[in-house]
Amino acid sequence: MKKTLLAVALLCGVVALQAQNTVKSRLEKVTVYPSSALVEKSVKVNLVKGENKFIITDNATSFTKDNLHFSQQEDFFITSVNLKNVTQSFEQAAKDAFTPAVYNQVISLNNKVQQTKSKINDNTLLITTYNQQLSALQNLKAIRNTQAIDTVKTLQDQFGFQREEGVKLNNLIAKARKENEELRFTLSQDEDELENLIKQHNGNCLLSTHSQNIILNVYSNRNMQAVLNYDYLVSSVVSNYAYDVNLDETMHTAVFSLKTNVQQGTNENWKDCDIVFSTNEGGWAGEDAELYTWYLNNTPQYQTANTRKYKNRVASNNIVTEKAMLMSADMDAAEAGSALEEVYTAPVLSLAASNDLTLSREYTLNTKQSVSTGDKPQTIPLYFDTTKVYFKHFSTPKAAEKVYYTALLPDWEELGLQNAACDIFLNGKYIAKSYINTNSTKDTMKFSAGEDRNVKIARKVRKTSPDKGFLSSSVEETVTVVLNVKNMKNQSVDLEIKDQIPVSQNADIKITGVDKGEGNLNSNTGILKWNVSLAPKEIKEIKFSYTVKYPKDFNVILN
Repeated sequence: MKKTLLAVALLCGVVALQAQNTVKSRLEKVTVYPSSALVEKSVKVNLVKGENKFIITDNATSFTKDNLHFSQQEDFFITSVNLKNVTQSFEQAAKDAFTPAVYNQVISLNNKVQQTKSKINDNTLLITTYNQQLSALQNLKAIRNTQAIDTVKTLQDQFGFQREEGVKLNNLIAKARKENEELRFTLSQDEDELENLIKQHNGNCLLSTHSQNIILNVYSNRNMQAVLNYDYLVSSVVSNYAYDVNLDETMHTAVFSLKTNVQQGTNENWKDCDIVFSTNEGGWAGEDAELYTWYLNNTPQYQTANTRKYKNRVASNNIVTEKAMLMSADMDAAEAGSALEEVYTAPVLSLAASNDLTLSREYTLNTKQSVSTGDKPQTIPLYFDTTKVYFKHFSTPKAAEKVYYTALLPDWEELGLQNAACDIFLNGKYIAKSYINTNSTKDTMKFSAGEDRNVKIARKVRKTSPDKGFLSSSVEETVTVVLNVKNMKNQSVDLEIKDQIPVSQNADIKITGVDKGEGNLNSNTGILKWNVSLAPKEIKEIKFSYTVKYPKDFNVILN
């Protein structure tokens, strides 16, 4: 009897010791990077002099020992760390999280959801079976060889049976599909209700049934109470930055509102904690490079040529013109070609390269935030800033006879913007998608606000050729281009128009008699520009011409 009592007492002591050494972690702060997050936590422990063992619960599953770090103190040090994945049932997770009344509601609704899913699966299997039977029935005639002794009545009975069975199977399939449609509708409603109920009573977070325990051995120099601070870097995190850019014609302002769409699947809820969003990539601080002795040597000509071709190919593939950067979702190629030419020309950089060129920034939320594991992407506003904006019209009628309205932002560099996609709004109305490239060297950032249909432009080309006779060895053509511009607005418009005169790279093709009118001509590129001010309802005509002389057997396209 005494031995039994002693054994029970020892067992109770062991259980009590185990319960005492199992401690729950406290979430302090989360720093969210574009594809990871640094989770900072703490745990209170009672240390005795000598060896101590603790099991720290409620940690994410998406980290390893290499990404786990504990802060050290003088009075104790950590001797070993191990990790163990833990899985619990939905019922146990709900029991731990809710009061008995809420628990009963959650379990009842979850049982209903599971039953509906089971019915849908059963119906899906039935539909598959019916389809297999229908396929076998349709192939029956092909399999069976008609014998000479088969009477007409026998064949009629056979075909009648196939028709009747086919109708029955099709009706069963239609019935099962209709029932599944109704069940899926009910399932969607019940799942939404269950999700809302869980979030309502769980800090706006879903339940997590997976976690990771940290098994910790600590050596202490004395008996003491201590707080262990630790952090780990988790994957399964996505944070995408984007801007809403609101352009106001009346106030001449542009408001940049930065937001992030964050989603995480770490199996740990970030509930009511401090969250910081960083544009840096977590886990790697970066360091300066080393330079080694540079030895010059003779390089074979073929190698130089190949290297040059490779570099040219890389350069051409990595250059993104203003066409691609500012083309809205509803622009076609011609419209994009007549948009701004000088917004910026910049290389498309990988994430690693852009980190080298753009300073990382952190955005700390003023209030505690919750981000649930396994939930849909969550949009979180970070900050907004305002700058002045000017508006101007642009047109390249040779590409498209359209006039585009453009916002000019000269002070954009003062905003500290990030490389990110953006949605453009003009006077509260959505215009198009664009992209902000902070690596641009341009002093002025430009956004296309789309086509202004109240400013019209038309381009007409007229070609004339003097008669040189049949024996002449050359052809001479004079091209005259007429641009007609009309402002249908009740306010004045500043418009920049671009066109071009061809540039010859062939000594046999000569361009003479250039009349650029009032335009500014770049003789190297042949680009002509006019800055035109149009009063309300004003119509203007712009004209330029040039003459091209070339051998008669040449085919030269002039437009």
